[in-house]
Amino acid sequence: MAISPYAYIAAGHHQIAFVVNDLAASERFFIEKMGVKSFFRFKDVTVYEAVYRGKPGGFHMDIAIGYAGNSQIELIQHLSGQSVYKEFLDKKGEGLHHLGFIVPDHEKVIADFTANGFPVIQSGRIGTNPGVKFAYFDTEAAIGAVMESIVLDEETRTLFEKIKGGPI
Repeated sequence: MAISPYAYIAAGHHQIAFVVNDLAASERFFIEKMGVKSFFRFKDVTVYEAVYRGKPGGFHMDIAIGYAGNSQIELIQHLSGQSVYKEFLDKKGEGLHHLGFIVPDHEKVIADFTANGFPVIQSGRIGTNPGVKFAYFDTEAAIGAVMESIVLDEETRTLFEKIKGGPI
């Protein structure tokens, strides 16, 4: 029997992510209606080592990060290329896309999800030195949302703490 990755990644729950058509409108909603203090934007994010459904990826997106308590709210606006974000928008429209979990061992999580029948559908690295590694797993049919493993570098960890404190 394969090891259930959820049993050990749940402690690292970090993020609730939404795919949206209009980043500004979505930020306003979360600020005005949901109590998020502010958002920090990353424009036209470069993804290194991008892979989409097993092939080299060439997708672009804008991202906004805010916090509701200790939970990170991530808003993703697809800009171009083939990605899980575009698939989601085409199939369902805007909405909850994935739950993100900070993990200590990226390769172990990938191996365990894959062994349980949930392959990686998109992955890559954002930033350098070493940057943030991420992988999305094909769990939508099973639970209604995609699951993501995230490995943060210290620079990004520090930035997220600043964002959590309010406008920067």
